[in-house]
Amino acid sequence: MSKKILQLLLLGLLLPLLACRPSPRSKRSYDQIRDLVIGKSGAEVERLLGQPDVRETVLDDQRWIWWNYTFLDGDQYAPEIRGQIVHLEIILKNPALSGSTAPPITLWRATGPLSVGYSKPSMNLEAEP
Repeated sequence: MSKKILQLLLLGLLLPLLACRPSPRSKRSYDQIRDLVIGKSGAEVERLLGQPDVRETVLDDQRWIWWNYTFLDGDQYAPEIRGQIVHLEIILKNPALSGSTAPPITLWRATGPLSVGYSKPSMNLEAEP
């Protein structure tokens, strides 16, 4: 067989494998997104990132989660997790006192670096007994 035919066969075998590799929904890294949303209102966050997949109330605040949204990039992450896709989680602080009517989302804010986090998707799809 010629060298070109072998190259085409190899390419034909590798392309499906590369196509199956999952990719994050955002081209921005976790750190870029964290820096981008700090101090932003809920409406601004939604305009920047789109609607979250989940909205949860946690102690009168809101936790918004985007699944498989971003990736870890940089030397501050261990080599074995660098580049991994993660779920993005943002806590928006409720500006109203507890128990009062919820104010519009334009007043809720991601108030500091600890309000933006991530979690790793579980790779174990089988239920444990």
